[in-house]
Amino acid sequence: MSFLTSTFLGKSHSFKALATFCVILSIAGCTSMGFTELFSDYAEQLRNARNAQLKGDFKTAAAMIVEPKTNQNNYTLNLLEKARLHYLANDWEQSRKDFELVSKALDEEANKAKLRVSKGISNVAALVSSDNAITYKVPTYEQTMLHSYQALNYLFLGKLESALVEVRRANLVQESALKQHQQALLNEQANFDNNALKRAYPSMSAMIGDIKNGFQNAYSFYLSALLYEAASQPNDAYIDYKRALEIYPNNYYLQQDVLRLASKLKMKDDLALFTNQFGAYQSGDIVGDGELVVIVENGAINPKQEVRINLPIYGSVAQPRLFSLALPVYTGTLTSYPPLQINVRGQNYTSQQIVRLQSLASKQLQEQMPGLVTRQALRLAAKEQLRSSISKKGGEIGNILAVLYNATSEQADTRSWLTLPDEVQILRLTLPKGKQQIDISIGGKTQLIEVEIRPNRIGLLNITTIGSFQGHKFTPL
Repeated sequence: MSFLTSTFLGKSHSFKALATFCVILSIAGCTSMGFTELFSDYAEQLRNARNAQLKGDFKTAAAMIVEPKTNQNNYTLNLLEKARLHYLANDWEQSRKDFELVSKALDEEANKAKLRVSKGISNVAALVSSDNAITYKVPTYEQTMLHSYQALNYLFLGKLESALVEVRRANLVQESALKQHQQALLNEQANFDNNALKRAYPSMSAMIGDIKNGFQNAYSFYLSALLYEAASQPNDAYIDYKRALEIYPNNYYLQQDVLRLASKLKMKDDLALFTNQFGAYQSGDIVGDGELVVIVENGAINPKQEVRINLPIYGSVAQPRLFSLALPVYTGTLTSYPPLQINVRGQNYTSQQIVRLQSLASKQLQEQMPGLVTRQALRLAAKEQLRSSISKKGGEIGNILAVLYNATSEQADTRSWLTLPDEVQILRLTLPKGKQQIDISIGGKTQLIEVEIRPNRIGLLNITTIGSFQGHKFTPL
């Protein structure tokens, strides 16, 4: 073979390899995700925005989030991040608009047929890239927080009826998830040794705690009950207070709310049961006084990390094949937050936790793990077939390119709503009507806040502590 012939054939193989490699990249491009999203960790993409959030510079943080586009896989996620930051910046109207776009997108997704052409393209792309090529699916706990924050937006805009619509939507999300939960677990067909997964995959028990599932949110039920009370619908309020109490039975304020309404509504059997469990209702009500409810949001939820494990996967043959998987995981332990302390007329009040979003996120990820492993095993098998095909067509160069692409594109899907708080605490107390100066203390930091209490009405004080920032907002209900 002459030198020219050898050179020409070498170039021919190179051209074939490059052409095939370009096809792979074009398939990934069909997912409407950029190379940053394909090859970069989501938390890294949000690092600057999260740093700004921790300093309380919420407007700057919102501007740093990628501008959402409807054809992008992270469209709803980017909107959720912006909406939460706009809420923190007290721009409730812009936050409302962003959340409304997410709700619209979720409604459209729910109404579309399962076998959509665009969905098929997205799934094909995921088989040659990673789970990041799939349109972000907003998990249940994030959906409940979406509607809860939208309800708060409406409250601060003075629209109680619209806020009630949102808390009903939050409750429907939880009810639907509860019905689907057990069936989803039964339908999960794993083609791997679950015990082997448990041995290889890092435990998230320290982050999960003792919660039963990843979607029941006592805070959403509590907010719903609170708004029903403000709208003079005590029966509906009582139902949702009881729902919240089932999830957080040791929360003193939930216990008192249930006892108070059971007494008011003359629920004799319930009142006897709850009095036996929690003691008699500690009424501090005085005719003409009002009430102050404090919602304290602490910290920021942790991002997922990537972990690589080796796991035997069973295929069509009897002997399993060892796969190296890149999976998302929450690491570390739960952060301890000091409670809010308020002293009024010689009586001390201390806030108590009503939801740990970090635990919900960790539990939901644990429940999703069988599906994540199965999907990644299928993807790795598809990539291996693709590598073999490229190697035959493009020779050694094609093989090298395919191996490099497979290695760099196989990233764990670490996406989640990262501007959410880590936990929420509540506190409720009775105050005289009129303008009141209250001293609050959190973690050694004291602050004097003025609130206006209306007779026989509820005032809502929302306090946020995150990083070096501590702020508040108040509205009468």
